[in-house]
Amino acid sequence: MPGTRDLLGVLGCGALLLLHPSLAAAQEPQGGAPPPAEEVAPADEPAPQRVVTYFPDGDIYPAYVANPHRTGNGAMVHFYSRTQIAFSSGTRTSVKAGGHFAVVRWDAPAPGDRSWQISIDAGLDAMFDSQHKLDGIGWDGNYGFFATTASSASRFAFKLGLLHCSAHVGDEYAERTGRTRIAYSREEVAVGARYRLASQWSAYGEVGVAYRQLTEEQGRVRVEGGAEWESIRTFLLGRFVWYAALDLALWEERDWRPDVTLQGGLATKGRGPTWRFGVEYANGRPPLGEFFVDTEARFTLGMWVDF
Repeated sequence: MPGTRDLLGVLGCGALLLLHPSLAAAQEPQGGAPPPAEEVAPADEPAPQRVVTYFPDGDIYPAYVANPHRTGNGAMVHFYSRTQIAFSSGTRTSVKAGGHFAVVRWDAPAPGDRSWQISIDAGLDAMFDSQHKLDGIGWDGNYGFFATTASSASRFAFKLGLLHCSAHVGDEYAERTGRTRIAYSREEVAVGARYRLASQWSAYGEVGVAYRQLTEEQGRVRVEGGAEWESIRTFLLGRFVWYAALDLALWEERDWRPDVTLQGGLATKGRGPTWRFGVEYANGRPPLGEFFVDTEARFTLGMWVDF
């Protein structure tokens, strides 16, 4: 039988456990229900990053189709109903070389955010007199630097640019007529906006203010606006669209006389350059800076390539 000391020891241990329940819990055998785990807050997901593309195709702010002064590539034949360039005939040809080249684009990280793009313009426009041994009447060099932005959640796209135009008289034309160069040159800041009227229609407006000119006859401000339409993709596996475009320009140096250009035809759609085959009517300033005071009217058959 247990002795008195053993009995007192058992009673003392029981009393101690009653007075300190935490000690009793510590003595529970392994395998009991584990204590509830603490809740851990989920880690924040990383914010979506903009996708940077170097030398992307096209532009998020397309060039104005009917603007006769925009850079690009093309070959045109002009038939004039009104001429003012002295000693020139009513049938002429023109070529354009160069284009609008995208440098870098920051695409929107999420639907509705704005994309941004940096681009440059570089081009040459030259005109030749078909009835005078294709004498070069003149040529313009056009250069530009642009920042553009657009968003799928907004109907508006915007453009900010620096433009330079340097005009020259053709050597053959100068030799035949004695016409000397007036050194027409223009450097300006331009701000433009495009607006999607509908899925197939858009309108635009632009203001340019010159900060450097070389002749006193030139004016500082020009204003431009227009509208464009494209059909849904049509024949030949949906690779073509019909299109029409209107461009209206007013120049301070031309006493705000409206210069109107209409163009329409067929254009390719898809990856790579856009090829346009169309007709054009223009009434206003010739696309040569040296002859900016003259006003002419013409019909044109042409092919244009936009990068």
